[in-house]
Amino acid sequence: MKKLFSMMAMVLLCVAAMARGDKFPEYDITGAGSATEGTVLVKVYVYGMHVSDEDLKRAAVHGVVFRGFANTASRVQQPAMASPTAEADNQSYCDAFFARDGMCQNYAQIVSGSYDRVKTKKGMKCGATVQVNKSALRKELEKGGVVRSLSSGF
Repeated sequence: MKKLFSMMAMVLLCVAAMARGDKFPEYDITGAGSATEGTVLVKVYVYGMHVSDEDLKRAAVHGVVFRGFANTASRVQQPAMASPTAEADNQSYCDAFFARDGMCQNYAQIVSGSYDRVKTKKGMKCGATVQVNKSALRKELEKGGVVRSLSSGF
């Protein structure tokens, strides 16, 4: 009987892992201080028990592009790079760009020693401070048509 329950649990875990696939994780993003020219530092928390570095990087880049963020200590707000409808309008490009092994991984770097785990009512959230190369990211998204060029409005 115990073997049967063990086998059922193993099968359910495998099915849950496969069902997760490339689904974008739920996350929170805030500013984490100042960075070098052309980059931003953000603190990202991704909800889930098994959060990888790729999930943290994807969430950081996605947050910088589509959500924007605020730094509570300095009260500085950074608006989103793209318009609110840009993700839906460029769905196929965004799906490929933000895939688990997509190009978004090239524009983020986790600051060593900044990992954090917090227990919440719903489970766990794992976080890290991530440095995002905003200037290179903007150039790539302009080529893909997700973000308008800064000089296009004049």
